[in-house]
Order: sequence, then C-alpha cells, then structure tokens
Amino acid sequence: MADIITIDKSGRIVIPKSIRDMMNIKEGTKFMIQGDKHGRIELRKFDLDDIIARIEIETKDVDFDAVEKKVRKEMDEWLREHYPDLFD
Repeated sequence: MADIITIDKSGRIVIPKSIRDMMNIKEGTKFMIQGDKHGRIELRKFDLDDIIARIEIETKDVDFDAVEKKVRKEMDEWLREHYPDLFD
C-alpha cells in the first residue's frame, strides 16, 4: 500500500488512516526513523517488547559466558600489545 503525503511547514507528516488502522498505530506509538544519502526515509514502529522478544529468540542458543570469556581474552591481548608497561 502506498500513498502520497505532504510535509507541513513544521516538518510533520500524517500517516494515512488506512495505514494506521492496518498497523494498529495509536496516539503515543513510537517510531524509529532513518534516512540515507539516496533520499530514502525509513520509518519503523518501535516496540520495545517486540524487540526484546526477537532478541530472546535469536540468542536462545548463544553461550554468553563463552562470549564474555573470548572478549575479555581479546581485550587482555590488545592491552598487553599496546600498553605493555601496564603489565610489568
């Protein structure tokens, strides 16, 4: 679904009612907006509960203790290489 909209003098746009209804957009709904150098603007609903649920699903098999151990090891190696005086 695509509509043509116009920005007002304050920089606001109105999301058409048909799209608000379809996407269950109510007053107070939060969005994330980003633009790029090609003139594209992306507007996404920002639903923290949805983001948390997706992170839980996508990371259910991740061993965070192993990740932390690897990061700490790499940090220690980097520090020893760049700041050896700290370890004398």
